[in-house]
Amino acid sequence: EAGSNQSHHPSVPGHRTPALPPKSREMSRDPKLAPTLFLCHGGGPMPLIGRDPGLASFLTNLGEKIVKSGSIKSVLCVSAHWEEKVPTILTCEKPELYFDYYGFPPETYKYSYPTTTDNSLNEKIGKLLGDAGFQIAEDEKRGYDHGVFVPLLLMLPKANIPVSQVSLMSSLSAKDHWKLGEALMPLRKEGCLIIGSGMSYHGFFQRPPVGVTAQGASKAFDEYLHEVLPGKDRKKGLLDWEKAKHARVSHPREEHLIPLMVVAAAAKDEKVSCIYRVKGQIWISSFQFGEL
Repeated sequence: EAGSNQSHHPSVPGHRTPALPPKSREMSRDPKLAPTLFLCHGGGPMPLIGRDPGLASFLTNLGEKIVKSGSIKSVLCVSAHWEEKVPTILTCEKPELYFDYYGFPPETYKYSYPTTTDNSLNEKIGKLLGDAGFQIAEDEKRGYDHGVFVPLLLMLPKANIPVSQVSLMSSLSAKDHWKLGEALMPLRKEGCLIIGSGMSYHGFFQRPPVGVTAQGASKAFDEYLHEVLPGKDRKKGLLDWEKAKHARVSHPREEHLIPLMVVAAAAKDEKVSCIYRVKGQIWISSFQFGEL
């Protein structure tokens, strides 16, 4: 919540400190916190080549709102497609793109996203994580994976906002990633948009048990998320995600869910809204915590 940041002066007998004029009071308030986002990034480059038009339209419209707000100064992405033993910060000044998908048309391996990382932001990320007790590492060679560049090519095509990236931890511990998100929360005070890029359902590569369909499993898990995220104990609901119906059918391996832990924790108790939902053969949702 925004609060007063006015200084307090010692009292002087017979003297009354004048109130700040309205404009000064407005300027003295804490800056508005940037929101956090959990985005379903789709399959490989499909939103970029017309094979997922609904998702492409959503991401484009979301980007227009971000630009219009004028409040976002930088972006920090946590993608399902980068895991390391410890949280690792991408420090290459001008990252190339890491085309970590296979079997798509040749043109999908020629994209560019010529933004830069933010050195000062990277330093703050390192300090925040170190202060929270994390051992950290840096990677100056890796490029942006498709969990980063596919959404951003649609959302922020001008590539004029610096983009940093932090890896997941290969433990995929929900509790540890919640702690990671809590540590990153102060970045929001400086206009940093924290994006968790994954999927609310990612059971595509494992056949469901007999009597269970992908549609039924994804619907059940999607409804679970819609129940726990606005609930009174969001943290408990997310950390206990494996207790949800068809949790392991929806996420045989949880790397696409874990970015949600990070952005939910960074949001603390901010209001959540579903900003994209598909109810079809597969149910998926994207969420926003806080407001632009």
